[in-house]
Amino acid sequence: MPADHVDSPPAPQALFEEERPRLRAVAFRILGSDADVDDVLQEAWIRFDRAEITGVRSVPAWLTTVVARLCIDLLRRRHDIPHDPDDAADHRARDAGPEEVALLADELAAAFVVVLEELTLPQRVALTLHDVFGIPFEEVAHVLDTSVGSAKKLASRARGHVRGRGDPTTRGTAADAPASTQRLVQAFLCAARSGDTDALLRLLAPDVVRTADPQALPAGAPQRLHGAPAVVAETRALRANAERAHLALVDDRPGIVVDTGLGRRLVLVFHLRDERIASYDVIADPRRLARLRIA
Repeated sequence: MPADHVDSPPAPQALFEEERPRLRAVAFRILGSDADVDDVLQEAWIRFDRAEITGVRSVPAWLTTVVARLCIDLLRRRHDIPHDPDDAADHRARDAGPEEVALLADELAAAFVVVLEELTLPQRVALTLHDVFGIPFEEVAHVLDTSVGSAKKLASRARGHVRGRGDPTTRGTAADAPASTQRLVQAFLCAARSGDTDALLRLLAPDVVRTADPQALPAGAPQRLHGAPAVVAETRALRANAERAHLALVDDRPGIVVDTGLGRRLVLVFHLRDERIASYDVIADPRRLARLRIA
């Protein structure tokens, strides 16, 4: 009788390419620079190709650990950041109990494009891995070489810093803020559909920042755009997306949903400042989308 056919395991390059979009999103939200992300992913691939992974229980978790640590090392070297004793690994720390649920999508957008650089590196990594990508604190603790309790505390401090900073869209009365936000978001969608450059420039802050998951972008497009002219140019170029978009409540806040066909969806969450759009995040990663409440 012929021997039973046994499928060979996927080649390392195939495994890495399958995880690349997620790894790119993780690295970008720690580093904020497409060029730096490319460098980190290249180094991660070299290490993965050379590693003996037959005994690795979870390749995605292994790769996430490598990428996150490479990001930390890069930022510490570049900015000559000393080890922060407040965020040092504390293996004696006890589990502080359940932390708050993940941040609302709009608060996360604000965190990563407005106050990201004000967080310490361990706080940034804990917030990114757990609150954005839903990675368990046990894995976050392994990445940071600390205890689970310490990893939870780091994420909690980061959340507190983001929320303490405050969201300008909530200033004024509780009744006025959502209506004001909805008007701006609706005006942005109308201007995007019509390709109205002047209207877009009036709605966007001069230093507006657009961030996006890799799955939302054409090949080679940057995950971060800075400045109204660049954002307006992209908005006009992707006008077809606006024609398939509609207003929605995203975690109880005004946002935009784009149905791209074949079951794919993009979600835009906004952060406002002084009656203009200061930043927005385009969410397309399936894991992030699954965490949103969309009405």
